[in-house]
Amino acid sequence: MTDASATFSYADATADGGRHLEQRRARRHTRRVRRLRVVIPIVSAIIALGLTAAAVLPKLLPFSALAGLSLTADGLVMNSPRLAGHLGEGRRYEVVADRAVQSLLNPARLTLEGLNADLDMGNDQRVTIHGNEATYNTSTEVLDVSEGVSLVSSDGNEAQLNAATVFLREGRVEGDGGIEITSPRGHIRAGRIDITEGGARIRMTGGVSIVINPAP
Repeated sequence: MTDASATFSYADATADGGRHLEQRRARRHTRRVRRLRVVIPIVSAIIALGLTAAAVLPKLLPFSALAGLSLTADGLVMNSPRLAGHLGEGRRYEVVADRAVQSLLNPARLTLEGLNADLDMGNDQRVTIHGNEATYNTSTEVLDVSEGVSLVSSDGNEAQLNAATVFLREGRVEGDGGIEITSPRGHIRAGRIDITEGGARIRMTGGVSIVINPAP
C-alpha cells in the first residue's frame, strides 16, 4: 500500500514537471515573438536601403548633367545631386548627397558623400537613412556604406550601424562592426546582422543583447 502510494505521488510529480516545462517553453516562445516585433520594423528599413540603391543610384549617371559637373583629380564630380521618384505602389523616395564622384580610372565606381535618403514605406510610415560615405559599383551592383549608417523611422525606431554592404543582385545585406537598435518597445545590440533571401531570413550574431520595455 505504501509502495503504491509512493508510486502514485511520483507519477503526479512527473506530470506536474512536464506541464511546467511546457509552460516555460510557451513563455520563451512568447518572448521570442515580442523580440521579433521590435526587430522587424528596423530590419525592413535596412532592406529599403538596398531597394533604394537599386532604383536610384544607377540613374545618377544619366542625370549627372543636372547636378553641376566639374573635373578634379578625384574624378568627375557632381555637386549636390538630388533625385526623387517612385519605389512602386505610389511610394516616393528622395535621395540627396553633398557630392557624387565618378572615378576616371574605374567609371563603374561611384562615390557618394553625405548621403541622405527619405523613403515612403507605405501605411503612413517613413524612413530616413544617412550615410557619411557610400560607394556603388554599377557593374557588380554592390553598395558599400561606410563611416556610419543611421536609420530613423517615423514611428520612433532608430538604428545605428558602423558599416553596411548591400548585394543588390542577391537581395543580401551585411551589417558589420556593430549594430544598435532602439525603439519605444526595446533595445537591441549585436556585432553583426545578415539579411538574405531578399529579407526572408534575418540573422544577428556577435554578443546579441535584447531588452524589452514593459507595456505601458
